[in-house]
Amino acid sequence: MSTDETVSSEEPVSTEEFVRYQHVVELPGLVISDALFQQFHFQPHFHLDYHIGVVTSGIQRQRISGNTQDIRPGMLCLMPPGQVHDGASPDDRSHQLTTFRVPPALINEILFDSQDKVSQPNLAPTLLENPSLYQAFLRLRKSFHHETCASQLYKDSLWTLSLNQLLAGAERQVIQPEQYRLSQQQGNKVRDYCEANLNCKITLNTLAGLCNLSRFQFIRSFQKQTGLAPHSWLMRLRLEHACASLSSPDALIADIAAEVGFYDQSHFNRAFKVAYGVTPSQYRMLSTDRLINTKF
Repeated sequence: MSTDETVSSEEPVSTEEFVRYQHVVELPGLVISDALFQQFHFQPHFHLDYHIGVVTSGIQRQRISGNTQDIRPGMLCLMPPGQVHDGASPDDRSHQLTTFRVPPALINEILFDSQDKVSQPNLAPTLLENPSLYQAFLRLRKSFHHETCASQLYKDSLWTLSLNQLLAGAERQVIQPEQYRLSQQQGNKVRDYCEANLNCKITLNTLAGLCNLSRFQFIRSFQKQTGLAPHSWLMRLRLEHACASLSSPDALIADIAAEVGFYDQSHFNRAFKVAYGVTPSQYRMLSTDRLINTKF
């Protein structure tokens, strides 16, 4: 089996922004998106899964932890769960981006296979300039496309080798002093409470009380820890959980909206479209034989 084929990073020329999502049935939970962005700007946000981004044309600029990074063809960007970042074109020119949205369980599986047996890897945001690994992820994207007929053994092998190499080169988190930050225990309490009560009204008094802090102390510590105001962080948490629920074909979208704390479905639809570029109903249409292609 040869995995050395060079794949062109150039996509068909398009003048309109779009985003496509594909659910990969061979790897449950993996979602791949392809997009062309020009005017679209991602506000600061986070994810519950790992994101591996490859720019196939143009430049994507992002800010994370006060630092600005430019991602170009030939580079890979690993963004772990919970890391607040944004994203945009640095000028009026467009850029095309493929993103692998990888559940933590799949990352842990790769780490276990490689003998790095840790249940929660302390991975940090990483920008790698590695043309050969970049090509491997382009081949991986091509192999998962519906119109290709790559063997399952080829896809499994390429996935395992590519992820293993990426994780081996990834940076590890440096533990930051807890001055004016939530401790890990406090952060876990807040997240656990919010995830258990997504369908309820969550108040600042409650969250501050969980951490034995005043409301002001909590806001200051929370923003220092996460990079987001508590209400913005909670909004994103609700939307990320909605994404997971939308993979089920049986639940009504209105029920999903209510389960994650949106009692106005139109508000849910607007917030979801702003965050992901598609409506909840379009996102739900992910299947093994269909791509969602949506213009902005």
